[in-house]
Amino acid sequence: MTNEKSKAIKAKMERMAVLLELGGYADWSASIFRLAKQYEIEPDVTKYSLLGLYGGMGSLNDLVLYSKGKILMDENEELDQLRSEVFNLLS
Repeated sequence: MTNEKSKAIKAKMERMAVLLELGGYADWSASIFRLAKQYEIEPDVTKYSLLGLYGGMGSLNDLVLYSKGKILMDENEELDQLRSEVFNLLS
């Protein structure tokens, strides 16, 4: 994997974490931030940990961002795009 691709993946993961925090998912945000940091050191191991978050009930794919009882439309669209991009880059 190229250094540029690794940097792009890490940046997208960090943006996902920011959006998750904004949308009320502090635990998910902390996990994604931790994985983004770990990705710099152990990209192959981290890749499988991150991909594992995408499957099953209650997975990363199921999250919808809210604030004060309202769905954050723009943020959800961005999060959905980032989820897809990260998944495709890692697959």
